Parts: sequence; C-alpha cells; structure tokens
Amino acid sequence: MMLALCPESGIRPRWHLALAAISVATSAFVFASWISYALPMHAVQWIKWLLVAPVIEELFFRGVVQAGLRARADLWGRPWIAIAVTAACFGLAHLSAASAVHSAWVVAPALVIGWAFERFRSLLLCIGLHSAFNAIGFVLRGI
Repeated sequence: MMLALCPESGIRPRWHLALAAISVATSAFVFASWISYALPMHAVQWIKWLLVAPVIEELFFRGVVQAGLRARADLWGRPWIAIAVTAACFGLAHLSAASAVHSAWVVAPALVIGWAFERFRSLLLCIGLHSAFNAIGFVLRGI
C-alpha cells in the first residue's frame, strides 16, 4: 500500500529512511567498535555525538516518525501535534541511555528541530541542528 502525500504539509513519510537508519546504525556500531581501539575515548564520543547520533536519529525521528504523522489526515497529522509527539518520543528514546533529567532536556531542542523540519523540509538542516545542539551540550559539560 502506498502512502499518499499529505496535501496540507507536502511531507510524505519516508519509510525507506528507517531501513537506512538501521543500516547506518549497524555500520556506525561496527566502525565505532573498531575505531575505539585506535582513538582516545574522548574522540570517539565526539564522533558519536556530533556525527553518528544526529544522522541516525534525524533519519528516524524526522524522516519516519514526524513525516509519518504529518501524512495522516486526522488530528495526529496536524503540524504541532506531530512535532510534539515526535519530540516526546525522542525524549523517551533517550531514557535507555541517559537519565530522566537528560531525557527531559532533549525535548526542547527536539521541538526546535521538528519545527525546522516542518518549515524547511530538510533532513540535512535537522542533522546540522542536532549536531549543533549536541556540541553545545559538550561545551556545557566541559568535555
């Protein structure tokens, strides 16, 4: 079954991006495992937080979840509902690797990135913003 383009948003869910995110995640895990022996842990964290995580997470959360919600014709397809639900899912996803406080803190940048995706329709912009927010977090933590 083919999903129709959402007439009011112009965003079509990109389910093939979910497969791409899984492929990138698997490749990144193998690469990170290999490179962790060659580089100090500090450098590996930079690569993970500034490159790998933004690509994987934006492909999935913006390219699949938010675009999928926006393609719906019901309440879930409204712009701010889709942005808020996607941001909440993004925060919940961070519970597996971080504290509840960190998970709550990532919701605000996720709302900004969701708005940027809604406004500009660019996954590349979302990846760049995500990387920038992670870099700010790095600086604030003093790493």
